[in-house]
Amino acid sequence: MIIDVHSHDFPDAIAARAMVGMCRKTEGRLWPAGDGTLTNHLDQLERAGVDRAVTCPIATKPGMFEGLLRRALDIRDGALGARAQRMIIPFVSVHPRDPSAPEQLSRAAAAGVKGVKFHCYYQDFSLADPSVWPVFARIADLGLVVQCHAGADIGWSDVLGLCGPGEIATLLGNVPGLRLIVAHLGGCDGYPPHATDALLEEGSCYIDTSILHRRWHYDEAMRLLRSWPTERILFGTDFPWTNYTEAINWVKSVRDPADWDALFGGNACRLLSI
Repeated sequence: MIIDVHSHDFPDAIAARAMVGMCRKTEGRLWPAGDGTLTNHLDQLERAGVDRAVTCPIATKPGMFEGLLRRALDIRDGALGARAQRMIIPFVSVHPRDPSAPEQLSRAAAAGVKGVKFHCYYQDFSLADPSVWPVFARIADLGLVVQCHAGADIGWSDVLGLCGPGEIATLLGNVPGLRLIVAHLGGCDGYPPHATDALLEEGSCYIDTSILHRRWHYDEAMRLLRSWPTERILFGTDFPWTNYTEAINWVKSVRDPADWDALFGGNACRLLSI
């Protein structure tokens, strides 16, 4: 089984606008492999032989939770089609500054949602800020999984210090029991070599492989994918920004075939109770 723990799609009504907006923000440095719609996402999963994908919406401001939960429940209940119901694992997102976030998280957990997505750049907060730790503590108490952007961001090239390895370690040191997937090989972009290895001490911290294709063969990306323990790595793509088949082939070119079952799906099944 292959499970992508980090992907995105958007409601049809806003998909084109969202994709254009992100491409403009990155000044053309993002090259989409899909059009941002759910149908295209499902087609690409089937074409590449990927069984399931976690979708990761972002609540860029307070008040967005209701719509994100409604879409997650529509996927769960089959309202967006049998393929989506079978193949998509919808996460939700809360804004860490939303006063209703604790109650929203309880509702998500009660509905069977498995995890929550955060992106410090789009949500304007630091993982090392004590004021947001109660939100993450609530997530840990509910047994949900966090998927979080890590490291530099191509759309904020002059900003660091929100979600690098140091901030991630600070969060985990202050929120016991939080199960955290840190994207983009643990946030290696923008930080010195081996900085991410400090997270090896945090047993509930996982890294995903969703680094942009132009970074695949950089020394630090190759070293991290090659050297981190198999049980701490999850396959992720950040689709629609990466081609599925190419992402699979890159991981296979670096890791031994004995690691493939765990890395591509087994670890995710265990973490998400699939």
